Amino acid sequence: MLLTAYHTPGHTRGATTWIANLVVDGKPFIVAFPDGAGFNPGYRLAKNPSYPGIADDYRRTHHALEMLKPDIWLAQHNEYYDLEGKRERAKTDGVKAWVDPEGYRRFIAGKKRAFEDEVDEEMGAAKGGGK
Repeated sequence: MLLTAYHTPGHTRGATTWIANLVVDGKPFIVAFPDGAGFNPGYRLAKNPSYPGIADDYRRTHHALEMLKPDIWLAQHNEYYDLEGKRERAKTDGVKAWVDPEGYRRFIAGKKRAFEDEVDEEMGAAKGGGK
């Protein structure tokens, strides 16, 4: 197995995304553990930012995470990637139960949208992208 770290700041300055390349039953898989895309209540992104450059960090991180094309992904919170559902399906489907590239794309898109909505709100724009 090959494990690679990518610096993906935003959530914290030191957030790190991990990518594992592994082979199961002769089939290669790319596994991602994305980090840095989410924010906690109270973070300031646009006005009086929580740290200098935070908005730029988030945007670079979102772009970097969008460029990844994992077969399987895991996250800090099990509900993000349906750990329990996948574990149950794995009893009959094996590793195929964990393959979820579309779920990964939806997860990252949702984090990106939440970030931009928060920036809009801080800047005084109406929710939903209206200006």
